[in-house]
Amino acid sequence: MKKNEDIFIEEIIRRVRGTQEMLVKIGAVLLALILLTVVFIFIRLFFPFFFALICLLLFYVFKYTVKEYEYSFIDGDLDIDVILGMRKRKRVFSTGSREIKVMAPFSKNEPVPEGEYTEVLDASISKSSPNRWYFICHKEDGRRMLVFFNPSERLRRAFKAHLGVRMKDG
Repeated sequence: MKKNEDIFIEEIIRRVRGTQEMLVKIGAVLLALILLTVVFIFIRLFFPFFFALICLLLFYVFKYTVKEYEYSFIDGDLDIDVILGMRKRKRVFSTGSREIKVMAPFSKNEPVPEGEYTEVLDASISKSSPNRWYFICHKEDGRRMLVFFNPSERLRRAFKAHLGVRMKDG
């Protein structure tokens, strides 16, 4: 890539649902069954209303366990947003390429460099995904962060143009 070109890359990855999401769903269904049983026993007249209300609440609980991450790379700056339920978006991380000290593919054989990190962000598909990368950045306010993510080949090429030798090849 030429240095004078503007680079804009946007990617969305869906996080694999894990144990925590499954426990939330199971707990919501069990709570719904208990509430419906209590309403059926004590207030049969309002059972259809409560049934519809609880079904609606279950729909939202199931929908908001879907988590996606969006990577936006613009001329060396990376923003990571989390998207909950395919609706609610929140910026969770933002950095410039000059703050990134090292970027490399994650491997269980080669652990992440030792050190104390003030924050760890896992914006990858899953902890066991094969194309998982990490980077370490030092923010201007003194925080040292470790970030895991799943960049595409195109995004890795764009990072390589900005990071140079700070990016290890995978």
